[in-house]
Amino acid sequence: MGLWFGVLGPLQVARDGQAVRLGTRKQRLLLTVLLLERNRTVSLDDLVGALWEDRPPKSAVFNVRTYVNQLRQALRDPQEEKAQRPHEEKARKGRARSSQLRIVGRRPGYSLVVDSGELDSVEFGRLLREGRAELARRAPRQALRRLSEALALWRGRPAEDVPRTLAVAGWLDSLEEQRCLALEAHAAARLSLGEHDGLITDLRDLLAVHPTRERLWGHLMLALYRSGDLAAALSAYTTARRSLTERLGVDPGADLVALHGRMLARDPALDLDAGAAAAGATGPGAPGRGRPRHRGHRTDRDHHRGHREHGRR
Repeated sequence: MGLWFGVLGPLQVARDGQAVRLGTRKQRLLLTVLLLERNRTVSLDDLVGALWEDRPPKSAVFNVRTYVNQLRQALRDPQEEKAQRPHEEKARKGRARSSQLRIVGRRPGYSLVVDSGELDSVEFGRLLREGRAELARRAPRQALRRLSEALALWRGRPAEDVPRTLAVAGWLDSLEEQRCLALEAHAAARLSLGEHDGLITDLRDLLAVHPTRERLWGHLMLALYRSGDLAAALSAYTTARRSLTERLGVDPGADLVALHGRMLARDPALDLDAGAAAAGATGPGAPGRGRPRHRGHRTDRDHHRGHREHGRR
């Protein structure tokens, strides 16, 4: 039977729904590196660097080989071992080699074999792409289904119980960014389906954790506006602006500023009937027909690089 590898939360491996014991923190870090480079050979030097960075012990290579052997043993199918007959030495050795093919020794190091559908981050990425594609084709109900499935795969911060060394930090940061994109798209789909009243509390909770995500602020503003509370929508903009200024030293981006202006003008395109389809495709406050589209949302890192030119409004 197949294995299931999970990095969208504490590192996890399961066989037939049963957790596999993964050993020490170094051993778990090694598995995380191999999952990052799945189906590719990682050299012994790179593995040593990933596990100890610039302070490897003299026994580092020996230790890596020990960790690999322990992981191989953990990933072996116990049913396969039961099927081995001690008096059939040749057959036993052949089966032992096949059971260890999950971690394959190839010069100059090792490769972890991960089949399609066995790694939660890959499944999450597929569902996220499908969900955003459904939004782009203005099918919010289908998008909501895909995005809900994607978000249900998350159990916490990515590989939260693994040392966050340079070798894996970039990958884990990228996964967290993708989760934020999924949350934003999920909220956009709900807005398009008229769920603005029920979305307000959820968005406030998300913004307590992600206070510099401009698209989430835009979704909250639009949900409040469509719920008939213009004052609260404008207050949310003020709070967003303060949060961005205090935390990042930047002003709101063009999209959020434009949405604020359109609310002040009571733009009818912001109403659900006029704007729902466009909101489902491009985000909250998306222009109606005949109006130019806003630029896409930019991440917190982009704000540092690109929004200082906006004057405070």
